[in-house]
Amino acid sequence: MKRLRPFSLALVASATLAWTLPAFAVYPGSCANGKAVYNKTNPATGANVSCANSLCHKSDPTQNSKKIQNGAGNPGAISYALDGTAANAEMTALDLRNSLPLSDQDIDDIATWIFYAPSCPSGGAPNLQAAPAPVTFPSTAINATSATTTITITNAGSASALAVTASTPDATHFPLSANTCSNVTVAAGGSCSFKVAFHPTAAGGLSNNITVNRTGGALTVGVSGTGSAVATPGQLLLPSALSFASQLVGTTSASSTVTISNIGGAAVNVASVSSSNPSEFTVASSTCTTVSVGASCAVGVTFKPGATGTRSGSISVVSNGTGSPQAIGVSGTGTSGPSTATVPVVEYYNAALDHFFITTVATEVSLLDTKSAPFQDWARTGYSFNSYANATAPASSVAICRFYNDSFAPKSSHFYAPHGLGCEATISGFPDWRLEDDKLFNEMLPDGSGNCPAGTIPVYRLYNQGMGGAPNHRFVTSLAERQKMINKGYVAEGAGIGVGMCAPQ
Repeated sequence: MKRLRPFSLALVASATLAWTLPAFAVYPGSCANGKAVYNKTNPATGANVSCANSLCHKSDPTQNSKKIQNGAGNPGAISYALDGTAANAEMTALDLRNSLPLSDQDIDDIATWIFYAPSCPSGGAPNLQAAPAPVTFPSTAINATSATTTITITNAGSASALAVTASTPDATHFPLSANTCSNVTVAAGGSCSFKVAFHPTAAGGLSNNITVNRTGGALTVGVSGTGSAVATPGQLLLPSALSFASQLVGTTSASSTVTISNIGGAAVNVASVSSSNPSEFTVASSTCTTVSVGASCAVGVTFKPGATGTRSGSISVVSNGTGSPQAIGVSGTGTSGPSTATVPVVEYYNAALDHFFITTVATEVSLLDTKSAPFQDWARTGYSFNSYANATAPASSVAICRFYNDSFAPKSSHFYAPHGLGCEATISGFPDWRLEDDKLFNEMLPDGSGNCPAGTIPVYRLYNQGMGGAPNHRFVTSLAERQKMINKGYVAEGAGIGVGMCAPQ
């Protein structure tokens, strides 16, 4: 604020200022000093020499004859009004004989008194201030994230600020992090802080306001930046290897899906997807044509060993992306003898439902891996176990039935049970569980103590006890995962410690 020359505070209003006081404003000046200056008198004459001597103000500002409250908490408006020049159409100094020198602090104090009149508050008030503010970020590439800027909120008032909470109305473009201003009390002289970054998703300027709320008021911090369209090439991300389970020579495995993602800054056109050993490792399907930025495609590969032992090859992807051509190593083992073909049982998880799902069906695996609607919320857990292919399964194995039930709205669920140990009983006793497949895959069964036959490993069955409003089971071969689910509230079901079936190694 500028320092004013000495002059009289005897003023007259020629017009009403349009400035409006925000309802939540708080001003930290000295109310008592403001009141004293506002009502100051000339010692020699006893006459008022300050605002109370004007035609527009009285000693109680709430009773001003012209209802001029524009200076309330607005030192700038007071400074402008007291300028006293002919060009000032708002107010003009009326009486310069009784000059009253005013300091910058006097102006602030007068503003505080006008705000609190007719009486000064007995306690203090909070006053939140932000630094730096506003924040302007440097030009940032589309979909990139700038370095963070730390904004400190300081309470410059004389009372604690309660329930101080910083929030962003646009978390996509101006995300907050390390936010200590989250429903906290900031004492007088204290502070909290948060970091804000800029993440443009399109070219051009973007702006918004970070809001810092407190009980009885709020503070806004302007943030802005410009997104720049930086031309970056497309780049495909491929897994380094794909391994198949042992497969009977001359038989074809279920299709395994490889997901390929575009992590670059431009769309990638895929020219070809091919196998170096197509007779044994066949590209059975591919959705890879044009892969947009951030999108993915899928390649399905089958394994048909032509001989026993380790078999290998590679899948080559040719595109206009960075690093083309790119390759995925593929391998598997051919085995001889009857009834040894296996297929993987792949596990998926839906976080929104908190449900697990397993399948050996190639078309289901492809739909789930490509996240085609309505399966977009399902994702691989990274866990799987082997099963016997139905056509060549050992005579001592049993088929596993799969049931479906959609009566737990808004949720649905699947149930898996072996023939002779739950499948038939479910069909006859629980008609709301619809049979989807009576031979989804084949497995061995454990004995009564949970011991599995030679060449197989235990698959532990766990039940969620209907948590979340719908029953669901999980099947794992890992003891660590088994314990994790028990800690979550699941219970073990099956023989021994909860062995539901036995999978071929």
